[in-house]
Amino acid sequence: MAMSHAGHETGVFKMGDTSNIKPFRAKEDQIKTLHARVGLELPQNPLEHIRRRLKEVVASNRNVRMAVDVCVHCGVCLDNCPTYVRTKDIFNSPVGRAELIRAVLKADSPSGKLFGRLVGAKVLDEEHLEKIYTYYYQCLECRKCGYACPFGIDQADVTRAVRDVLYEAGIMSRYIATVIDAVERTGTNLGMKPMAVVKSIVFAAGEIKEEKKVEVEYYIYRDDQGKMYKYKGDQLVGEVTRESGDWPIALLVPPSADFFTNIDTLKGYMLFLHLMGIKFALSTEMAELANFGLFASERHLQYIGQKLVKAAERLGVKYVIAGECGHGWRAFKNYTGPELEKKGIKTMHIFHLVVDAIKEGRLKLDPGANGDIVYTFQDSCNYARGGDLTEEPRFIIRHVVKNYVESPNNREKTWCCGGGGGLLTEELLPLRIQYAKNWYEDALKVNAKHVVRACAICKAQLSHTIPHLNKEYGKEITYSGLMDLVYRATVV
Repeated sequence: MAMSHAGHETGVFKMGDTSNIKPFRAKEDQIKTLHARVGLELPQNPLEHIRRRLKEVVASNRNVRMAVDVCVHCGVCLDNCPTYVRTKDIFNSPVGRAELIRAVLKADSPSGKLFGRLVGAKVLDEEHLEKIYTYYYQCLECRKCGYACPFGIDQADVTRAVRDVLYEAGIMSRYIATVIDAVERTGTNLGMKPMAVVKSIVFAAGEIKEEKKVEVEYYIYRDDQGKMYKYKGDQLVGEVTRESGDWPIALLVPPSADFFTNIDTLKGYMLFLHLMGIKFALSTEMAELANFGLFASERHLQYIGQKLVKAAERLGVKYVIAGECGHGWRAFKNYTGPELEKKGIKTMHIFHLVVDAIKEGRLKLDPGANGDIVYTFQDSCNYARGGDLTEEPRFIIRHVVKNYVESPNNREKTWCCGGGGGLLTEELLPLRIQYAKNWYEDALKVNAKHVVRACAICKAQLSHTIPHLNKEYGKEITYSGLMDLVYRATVV
């Protein structure tokens, strides 16, 4: 196994020094492909480009400027930063990450040029660049530090800005690059072909038919054929046209993980919308709510968002309904949603519709269907600290389970799952397991047996880390999304 410059094995977690754990870098051809889509070219001198762009970002970005100029190293963020709490590596913290950038900026200042390292200056070289890449790709972008900082410095925004500069220079996580390329090419993060999307949806409908004895009606738009098809249960009814009067009014956009690993979540959407009489479609052109542009570059966040806007416009729907995905909802609510609203298309989260249905008595629920175990809902970072979606899921869960307990760190104080910020890659698993101990121990504190997280990234992270943590702590905690519980509790 390779050794890091710190002298310990690459990929092995060591308390106090995580410099050896980093995501694999994207290859140059991957970067060039992504650059071409957003009108960029690789700079001839990456180091000089980064140095220059960091100065420009400090001048234009309030959070970066405050992190560099205002931070007084009070340490409040350290106790709130999930990455520092579980690693004790000062560079794996808001303060430490900012210092890496401050050192580069100081090198261009008069004092830095005169006194160098004595004043913390560091001329940007390949070694320091590697350190910046390593620690800025260990940040979860969870924004917990921003809520704790007395000055309101949002390190997540700093991370996004620094990653964007690195991306311009051709430096990016291979995993994030792969996911962004997939969704921009195919409409899903998984790179699914249209028929694969169709088969997954039809399979879910078949399970609903078997388990609930309901043949849900839904529509699927095949962008490869330019045609809309109507289905009933797991059977194709046939092609429909706008002229027929039988056309969906809503576009459902889930994270594509719901087509495979979170199939019960997908079933929850479909059964609920059918019972509410909402004529809804899914589109193979854009069957993805997740937006990894949030983790790498504003250019790609907008590119992916516009792909969804165009898909909705093409179908002429009146509504776009978002599924369970924390960061996807943040990007949707703050960018894509407003763009859709400009086109006269209303937007909402599936939870908004479920809450209304419960309050109006249109959805009959049996909490006993989810058993007698103790459930806890843990907010996803981007719902609580970027999406204004905290009370709706709590209202819902109290109606679909018998035994619910509040998590100690809830709402804006929630702990990140440990896979946010685009960290859901195998080479970072040792870190992700450490980060996950924050929320896992919260569940233990309230004797919860089942953790509910309404986010595709959270569920993916839990699927990989819970087996390790259950073994380490000697427990048997399980997990799911929220619409999974709605599905089981729904009485038809």
